[in-house]
Amino acid sequence: MGNLSAQRVRSKTRNAVRRREDQIEQDEIESGEINLIPYLDIVTNLMLFLLFSISAGIIFTQIDTSLPDKAPPSTVTQPINQNPDEQPLKLIVSITRDRMILWSISGLEGSLTAPKATFPRTGRDGESCDGNYMCESNFCRNTTQKCEPSPAKEVPLPVFDYRGLSNALFEIANRRYAGKQRKADTYQIILMADGAIPYNTVASVMSAMRCKMPDFAKDTNGCALPTEDPELKKAKDPISPDKRLYDTTRATYDPKTMALFSDILFSSGFE
Repeated sequence: MGNLSAQRVRSKTRNAVRRREDQIEQDEIESGEINLIPYLDIVTNLMLFLLFSISAGIIFTQIDTSLPDKAPPSTVTQPINQNPDEQPLKLIVSITRDRMILWSISGLEGSLTAPKATFPRTGRDGESCDGNYMCESNFCRNTTQKCEPSPAKEVPLPVFDYRGLSNALFEIANRRYAGKQRKADTYQIILMADGAIPYNTVASVMSAMRCKMPDFAKDTNGCALPTEDPELKKAKDPISPDKRLYDTTRATYDPKTMALFSDILFSSGFE
């Protein structure tokens, strides 16, 4: 068999492929089957074209909007002839890594730029304590009432002046509501905590917000909480027999035995 040139080899290969295609096409016609591959190619191309058209419309469509250079300064307005003590204060307790801040959206009890009070971190070894919750090590020596390193070598937790926060909230509640019938919506307060603040710290802050903390080294008696219980509203006494609940529409408010700000809402930060 003589040697074939490259051109003759390519020619023979093309002829063989063409004959094979013709044979396959003839077989499909005889068997009644349809070759769907070309149709699938067409559908795929159409889908890609439609997707590109939609994407281009989203990307290149102009939205007629504008952003201000900065937010306008907030102004505090009060309804005419409304007693400030009868409207929500919109108090906020912000917890950062190194301090707590007490302020209000209403501006009636401080603002973010001029807060009502600021509370630093505490609970370091050697500082005074009357419970483990007051120590970063979560260990308070009863005999000395001082924070010490934890024997269990627990991870230190941020601790703040919880009693200082509780006393500040007590002062607000006592000044505004004591001896009156306090409205239910005035119990609301917002807790805004940094994402790195652990749950134990948040729980201690919530406890200080809910009831007045006892004086140092004194036992706590808790406090009564406001309720909308219909059964208590029907009762003769606005305070439940166990002294744990009271009807805000009838009970005379006493911050020493009743909740300070028990309706706690959570916020992850500013939007």
